[in-house]
Amino acid sequence: MDRRTFVKSAGAASVVGMTGLAGCLGGDDDSRTWMIPWGEGGGTDTYARQMQPLAEEEIDGSIEIENREGAGSMIGSEWLHGQENDGSVFGTVNPAGWSFTWRASEIDDWHPDDFEPIAYSGIFGYTLIVNDEYEIESFDGLRDAYEDGDISGFGYQGAGSDSHLTTLLLRDEYGLEFDNAVPYDGGGPTQEAVISDEVGAGFATNTSAVSAEESGEASAVVNLMDIDLDDVFPGIDSITNYGDSLAWITEFYQVQVAPPDTPEDERQELSEAIQYACEHEETQEWMEETGNIVEYGDMDAAAEQYVGSVDAIEENVNEAIGGFDEFQRMAEEADDD
Repeated sequence: MDRRTFVKSAGAASVVGMTGLAGCLGGDDDSRTWMIPWGEGGGTDTYARQMQPLAEEEIDGSIEIENREGAGSMIGSEWLHGQENDGSVFGTVNPAGWSFTWRASEIDDWHPDDFEPIAYSGIFGYTLIVNDEYEIESFDGLRDAYEDGDISGFGYQGAGSDSHLTTLLLRDEYGLEFDNAVPYDGGGPTQEAVISDEVGAGFATNTSAVSAEESGEASAVVNLMDIDLDDVFPGIDSITNYGDSLAWITEFYQVQVAPPDTPEDERQELSEAIQYACEHEETQEWMEETGNIVEYGDMDAAAEQYVGSVDAIEENVNEAIGGFDEFQRMAEEADDD
């Protein structure tokens, strides 16, 4: 699968969210665009919308969130790469999943290391949610339900993405024999599909899984991370009860980055705004109420999360399945099935 085929198959048409064409204007010192490469309602979007009004207070200007989902976050990332480097536009990316998807899609027009670091604002990752109609409470219960044909459809977040690989690992290494795997553009759309029973189960970040449970229609059943989620989802089953840890592909950082060559002083102002939002009492209360992990890292700490991350993810994929060629083979085989 070449890069163009990947982008088209994963949804090449970008979707503008709350602010229309705000990100195309640029240059206004009082207005900035915060690009989120996932749809509304997912984990990355939820973090940004919690922090946006507080960050605005610190910079004494407006920050408009713009959702540009598609291709497992590559559509929005590529758009951000081509924006003006005047500090008017920045975005959130989620290494190591972001690094995996870039490498899997064989993109050669840009590289994750091209971006300039701003900050990181938290850590989150994947859970599995299940429609409550099926009364499933554990991973082995989910396996049995698929095997018996009591549940149909499994949703994941983007063809060629980290959750696509995790879906295949759950099938091949953990015995989750779903009948049909369906890609969606992020946690929000996947959550909606599970709630509506378009698919019986699927991926949600621990952040978006909270709203899934609040709907009364779906529940977080399996923690795919090593991070303890019992305070938020009491008694949630852990995938490590059934095999090796998947944290290398299921835990991510919320990293804010700017287009290449954005000056440090512009990025420092944004970094301080993110720090203010992270440390504000409203965010701290939100963290306690939801269990979402909020943590500020400065520009250097942000760079450590993604610069060189492609090499690290290649090593992990090689160790797990034998390399990215094997991932493509597994994906193509699943499509044929």
